[in-house]
Amino acid sequence: MDERTRAREPSNAERRTRRHRAYRHAVTAVVVGLVGAWLGMSLFARTTVPIGPFRVELQTGFGRGETVLALPPFGALTADTHLAPLGLSATLVDVGVQRLTDVVNRRGIDGLVADVERDAGGQLRPLAWRGVLAATTGGVAVGVLVFRRRWRLIAMSGGAALLSVVACLALVQLTFRPSAFTEPRYSGSLSLAPKLIGPVREATDRIGDLRAGLRQIVDGTVRAYTTLQSVPLAEDAIRILHISDMHASVLGMDFAQEVARGFDVDIVVDTGDITSFATPIEELIASEIPGFGRPYVFVRGSHDSLALQGAIARQSVAVVLDGRYETIEGLTLYGLGHPAFTPARGEPVDEDAFEEAARSAGVVIADDLDEADEQIDIVAVHDDRMAEAVAGRVPLVISGHFHETTATVRNGTLFLRIGTTGGSGAGIFRDLAVPFSAEVLYFSRGTQPELLAFDVIEQLPESGSLTVQRVNVVQEFGELFPTPAPSPTSSPSATGATGGSPSLFP
Repeated sequence: MDERTRAREPSNAERRTRRHRAYRHAVTAVVVGLVGAWLGMSLFARTTVPIGPFRVELQTGFGRGETVLALPPFGALTADTHLAPLGLSATLVDVGVQRLTDVVNRRGIDGLVADVERDAGGQLRPLAWRGVLAATTGGVAVGVLVFRRRWRLIAMSGGAALLSVVACLALVQLTFRPSAFTEPRYSGSLSLAPKLIGPVREATDRIGDLRAGLRQIVDGTVRAYTTLQSVPLAEDAIRILHISDMHASVLGMDFAQEVARGFDVDIVVDTGDITSFATPIEELIASEIPGFGRPYVFVRGSHDSLALQGAIARQSVAVVLDGRYETIEGLTLYGLGHPAFTPARGEPVDEDAFEEAARSAGVVIADDLDEADEQIDIVAVHDDRMAEAVAGRVPLVISGHFHETTATVRNGTLFLRIGTTGGSGAGIFRDLAVPFSAEVLYFSRGTQPELLAFDVIEQLPESGSLTVQRVNVVQEFGELFPTPAPSPTSSPSATGATGGSPSLFP
């Protein structure tokens, strides 16, 4: 090889530089393609189609793996239906009320569901093709803007856009779970939440069943847009409103009463700290209790005095549980007041002593359960550390105190904590970022009631923004069989970890 030939050959350093440049160009082309795909789908991957008696705008685009059903002006239902980073949404644009009424009157909700299922299935494939075309077009268009006439890089951008959307659609198809809509998140009006979030049914009728999830959505829409009431809320389930840590908030009390009315609950259970400072003026909050118009079960918290407990016991609808049980609506509830009295008056609280006092109640609760003549369905306490000793002996423990919402399992016992129903309590006008919190528990009726599901309800005081999250017990935790531990074990932590299942609400 002569000198001129060797001079024309690139050196190793030049080869590496070219490879690095080609790699950078390829990566840039892929990024440009993905940006173009996102832009194209945002602008063009939508269409308005007839589905049964409804007109619905369908849209898809990059985002969380969830499906959003928007039902203006009532709110929206969201469910984590798939794993792909591709969001799906369906927005109700128009309702043919006359046709809707005719179909329901003639064929019932199941007939309407069949129509919606047929039409929706026929629209999904065109939406997918529209998404692919929009993404590819967007990738090529942005590629042209960035690379001008460098056709190889433009082609790479279009190819990256095409492949990314096709891969996402394939993953959607593989991982899509219609049953996720048995556990939707609702945002919108509190008064309409019970209608749109749908009735509770036995888990065996719902899990993995496309028709069941679709029926719930359609049924909620029908009840929202018409006066037809084909299925009562939660069918015949026993409904309990669980509230806690009101902290003398009148606004929080109004919120709780609105939830009680909207969800048509049978019982209200308050797990304490209805006041903060244990002052006589705070006892006026007890006069609000008859406004619930249904049994109000109260368990004393660490900020509540015995005098306040007596004032609540004198209210017409109140049932105070302090070391005893009561059967209401077929459910047997046991409660015990908190053994420590620590009103919020500025003095520091010895947390170790407080925790020890809470745990000392475990012996009392265990002895009371041993002496009970009936099977206890719910143990209600202010601080769930009071009931750690009976994990595995009862199906459910409900509590508050920590101002956080968690759901955990220990030895087959479900521990439910609810956040603060009073928001920031006495500081309601200073801190509007703390939501009002409550939960509605749904129990089957019969000789052995079982918890089927629960709704976690939160509303921000400042904006009024409301969310409702449905949790199906069997679907989230499996069949729960309380089983006493063979030997003493560690207690639930202050963050809600009760040794078995992670918290649903970190």
